[in-house]
Amino acid sequence: MSDIFRIHVFPAQRGDALWIEYGPAATPFRILVDGGITKTGREYLIGLIDGLGDPRIDLLVVTHIDLDHIQGVIALLKDLPPEVKINRVWFNGWDQLPRPPLQPHGVAEGIALSKQLEARFKPAWNCNAGGSWIGVGPDGAPRNIALPGAMVATVLSPDNDKLLALRDIWDDVVEEFGAAAEAEEEAEEEVQQPIDGLEPMGADEIDVAGLAEGRFQEDDAVPNGSSIACLLTFKRKSALLLADAHPSLVLASVKALSPGQPLRADCVKLSHHGSKYNTSLELAKQLESPRWIFSSNGATTKHPNPEAVARVLHGSPGKKELLFNYRTKYNEMWDDATLMEDHDYTAVYGDGVKPMVVDLLP
Repeated sequence: MSDIFRIHVFPAQRGDALWIEYGPAATPFRILVDGGITKTGREYLIGLIDGLGDPRIDLLVVTHIDLDHIQGVIALLKDLPPEVKINRVWFNGWDQLPRPPLQPHGVAEGIALSKQLEARFKPAWNCNAGGSWIGVGPDGAPRNIALPGAMVATVLSPDNDKLLALRDIWDDVVEEFGAAAEAEEEAEEEVQQPIDGLEPMGADEIDVAGLAEGRFQEDDAVPNGSSIACLLTFKRKSALLLADAHPSLVLASVKALSPGQPLRADCVKLSHHGSKYNTSLELAKQLESPRWIFSSNGATTKHPNPEAVARVLHGSPGKKELLFNYRTKYNEMWDDATLMEDHDYTAVYGDGVKPMVVDLLP
């Protein structure tokens, strides 16, 4: 029986939702990384789980507390049949965050996901860390976690400092999260409307080197910095999944894993949907991959930013395939024969309806 290592990139609008299967094709192990917005959970994830012959998720990863990553998981768990098993959950909520010495615990989570996990999946919640936080080691080194079926997850982010920063503003983050959840339906409607603001450039206007080498400013959003980013390795194939992680921490972890040369992965899901603040040229130079996944429909954010795409093309060595799960006015300029020839890449676009499927094993 042949093995698979397959990633389904759901059309999660402005968010992330990845369904990963690996191991025997007939009875694969399963990982769900984030759930997109509520609509993603309702329209894709619930039906997917209902259709499983063996109702089991081996690992659920909720990378961080952002609406476009977490709301679909909340919707899924709300309607999850009681027979469905989730064997491991990775999510750094309030009770998992590190705290300074002598500072007491005891603040309410304030989000539905934590209540759901506490009620049904408490033994599975961060069980790979003894109930503590999922992140790099105390010394900042990437941390290997063995998963069933000979999969290894190497955690590259977050670290203690990123989580302490989240703890410091937790009440504000929860309040903003709640306000964003209330406005979610309006945000979904916006997908169907023209997006105001800076119009994207055409292919004939793109100076890839100039964009790549321009000034870089790192994302400073605290929730993004708390993202769980990891390298999944199975059968010598690997997928680097960067959530919305800060590039400086990812870069430090990558250099630790592959000192002196770029880290090779068989695919990379770019941080923060291809934001120019989350992919630096230095990071791109330290990564080598034939496939680069951009998960975004561009609504409200205009992701992916051309600077991030340019840094991948200009910085990372080797031929590349750019995988966009939507075709939008913010990414269609990369579907240009001259650009492809000049920068040694191809571009593939999803239809925004079905998940894109990335097979890492033949």
